[in-house]
Amino acid sequence: METVDVAVVGAGQAGLATSYWLREHKIEHVLFDRDQPGNSWRDRWDSFCLVTPNWTLDLPGFPYDGDDPDGFIPRDDIADYVARYRGFLDAPVLESTKVSGVAPRDDGWTLTTDGGQWNARAVVVATGAFPFVSIPPASASLDPDLVQLHSQEYRRPSALPEGGVLVVGSGQSGAQIVDDLAIEEREVWFSIGQSGRGPRRYRGKDISAWMKEMGFADMTVTDDMRQRPNPIVSGRDGGKDLNLRAFGRDGVHLVGRVLEADGVTLRLGESVDEILDGADEVANQLQGGVDRHIAEHGIDAPPADLEAITWAAGATPTHLDLESARIRSVVWATGYHYDFSWIDTEIADQRGYPRQQRGVTPEPGLYFIGLHGMHTVGSGLFSGVGADAAHIVGHLSGTLA
Repeated sequence: METVDVAVVGAGQAGLATSYWLREHKIEHVLFDRDQPGNSWRDRWDSFCLVTPNWTLDLPGFPYDGDDPDGFIPRDDIADYVARYRGFLDAPVLESTKVSGVAPRDDGWTLTTDGGQWNARAVVVATGAFPFVSIPPASASLDPDLVQLHSQEYRRPSALPEGGVLVVGSGQSGAQIVDDLAIEEREVWFSIGQSGRGPRRYRGKDISAWMKEMGFADMTVTDDMRQRPNPIVSGRDGGKDLNLRAFGRDGVHLVGRVLEADGVTLRLGESVDEILDGADEVANQLQGGVDRHIAEHGIDAPPADLEAITWAAGATPTHLDLESARIRSVVWATGYHYDFSWIDTEIADQRGYPRQQRGVTPEPGLYFIGLHGMHTVGSGLFSGVGADAAHIVGHLSGTLA
C-alpha cells in the first residue's frame, strides 16, 4: 500500500495545473493517468484545431510561446503543449495507470488502481470536462449494415464508406465534422438541435478577445448556463464562422432532431427554420453585447461587416429514409456525460454533475477540477483552469496543515 498527501486522478491540463500549485505549496502529490498527458487531445479528428486563439493556451507558469498568438493550433500541437507542460513541471505522473475506485477512509481516501492501492489524505478528480460519450438509444434500432460511430471516433471523411453521411448533433463537434465532410464534397445530412452560433471575428477582433475584454470568460456560471451548448465556431483554416444557414445554402441537407429509429427510417422533429432562428438569436446577442461594450467605452472599432445569409429551409421533413437517401454512415455528435460511480460516495446530482463550489465538495478532502462550467465560463478551458486550481489547492493546503 502506497501513501501520498494528495492524489490527482488525471494528468491532462487540469491535473497538471493542479500539480503546479501543489508544487508551489510544497505539497507531496502524485498524478494518475490512464494514458499519457496530452494524449486525450489526439482523440479528435485529423483536421481538428483549437477553437479559441492560441493566446488562450495559458496554463500556470507556461503561457503560449509560439509566433502566432491569434492563430489556432492543430490537434497534435495541442497535445504536445500539454506534454511539454508536464516536462516543464517535472510532474510526478504515473502513466498508463487507471484509477478504478476511490473510497473514503478515516483519515482520507483509498484509491484502487491497476497498479495497486494508494492511500491519500486528499483526492483531486481531474478526469476531463467530457469523459464519457453519449449515444442516443435510437442508434440500437438502426439497420446493422449502417456504419455508426461517435464523433470521438471520427477521424477523416475517407475513413467512412462511400455514400451519404448523417451527422446527428449540431454542437461544436457536429458542426466542425460537417464542415470537414463538406470540404471533401461528401453528401451530408445534418440533424440539428438547439445550439447557437457566434461570429469568429467581429468588429476587428476575434470573439474570444471581446469576451475576455468584457469579462465574460470570468463570469460565474449559473446552473442554467452550465447546461447550454457553446456557440459553434471553428479554428480551422485560420478560424472561421460555422453558420447552419450557410451549410444549407451550400448543399448540406438540414433536418430536425432524431426522435426515433426503425431500421433505415428515422422520425424527425422540430422545424429547421425555428432552429436556425434560434441560432441566429444567439449570434445577435453576442454581437449586440460587443456593440454596447464598444459604445460604452468609446472604443475605436471598425463597423460590422458580417455576411448576411438569409437561406431558409422551408418545410421540414418528418421522416428520413436512409436507404433511399443512400446514407451509409451515421456520426453521433451527441455529446458526453459524467459517470462518477467509481467514487464511493453520493457526490453527484441527478444529472451526474458533482455537487461542488469551485471544485470544493461537501466531502472533506475530495475536490474536482476542469469540469465544464465548474465555476466560470472558462473553467474547462486552458485559460481558466489555472485560477480554479489555485483556489482548490489553497483550500486543500489549509486542511492538510
